[in-house]
Amino acid sequence: MQNQGNQTLRRSALRTGVAGAITLAIGLGASPAFAKELPAGFVINKENYDSIKNDTFENKTIASMVPEKLEWMIKNYNTTIKLANSKKIEMDPKYVEWSKKNINTVKFNPADRTVSGWEAGMLFPPETIKMDDPHAGDKVIWNLRAATYGATMDLRDIAWAFLDAKKGYERVQAFQSRRYYMEGRLDGGPITVGKGDVSQKTYFVATYPQDIRGLGLFSVRYNQADSKVPDDSYAYLKSVRRVRRLSGGAWMDPIGGTDQLYDDWDIWDAAPTKYKSNKLLEKRWVLAIAHSPEISVDVKQPFTEPAKRFPRIGIDIPPHFNPAPDIGWEPREVYVVEGVCPDEHPYSKKTVYMEVDFPRPYLGFALDRKGEFWKMFIFQNRPDTGDDGYKAVMPVIGHIIDVKRGHATNWSSNMKSNPAGVKETDVSLNVLEEVATGK
Repeated sequence: MQNQGNQTLRRSALRTGVAGAITLAIGLGASPAFAKELPAGFVINKENYDSIKNDTFENKTIASMVPEKLEWMIKNYNTTIKLANSKKIEMDPKYVEWSKKNINTVKFNPADRTVSGWEAGMLFPPETIKMDDPHAGDKVIWNLRAATYGATMDLRDIAWAFLDAKKGYERVQAFQSRRYYMEGRLDGGPITVGKGDVSQKTYFVATYPQDIRGLGLFSVRYNQADSKVPDDSYAYLKSVRRVRRLSGGAWMDPIGGTDQLYDDWDIWDAAPTKYKSNKLLEKRWVLAIAHSPEISVDVKQPFTEPAKRFPRIGIDIPPHFNPAPDIGWEPREVYVVEGVCPDEHPYSKKTVYMEVDFPRPYLGFALDRKGEFWKMFIFQNRPDTGDDGYKAVMPVIGHIIDVKRGHATNWSSNMKSNPAGVKETDVSLNVLEEVATGK
């Protein structure tokens, strides 16, 4: 009897389509498959994705929260997603207060895509971002480029792990680094430091392995509204014990021998006016890592044990460069912005998925000059409280994946907001030379 019913169902599907077959199946006592709500802790992988993509989590379908390129990573590079319940993230009250002030004071100039009237906080709070505004993409990126981590960002214990999809772990490079914001500071001191012509200062100095120890970079980013004044960038070359000034296009160059451009720092590091255009494509929900566990770099573990030293990267699991499988991914509402790169840029376009409530990128991808998928960016973030009590959200791990050659350079850091006692003079060209030479 059951076989007869199944045959009837198949014939009906041919005659009346799927909807009619489902109706008949109910009449025959069959059990049609319905979407279900998945529990926290469920792991999405390439084996089950197609069968659960129409199921829901927090009442949103999985398919609607997995962008096309992330689905590609699941199916082609074995990326797994462990579902975690979303948790509200509170930004610092001072940041929130200044953001509210900006609603009436910050102005956008459509003629040259510049802004004016900003002192601190988010330039364009979400209630001012309108989907039909042709300049909304620029405004979202301006939010990202303002001081969002606090007054000083300490990239403590930062290291880049070089990983190959087939060969696994290759090597590691460790650095000492800090970024000092010269404007938008909310640490209780002056909001703007200096003459008001500099946006931020950053230095990197290699500390491991020995053959690169002492190599360093120092950069000064100016707050020229139209971004036509290039960053001042200097490299310290330990072989000749000299500092060499780099070209104004260094922001588009790779960081050392990594897969990451300076422009990929935080997925998107350039001011919006450096790109030809920036379009807000949509506002949507995605699965993202917003609460990466504490200890991104376990400094008690030696560099010779990379899987233990960098526990939030699945180094022991092919293809070796995905987030560790126990990391929770939660639903987050994001803006999706597509930028058209300048002609001299290695990429033709870059797309970023950034939190709506505050400027934190979670995912992104870049296309090569032919318009083909080239780089995938998966960033792990977590809330942080600075030494002065300032509440921020910090990027702590970046997965920069060259999908064409199956290679990645993932950085990890026990990032800290507003470390105590850091002064402007602690992030300078002189300090770069002192740290590099060990003086």
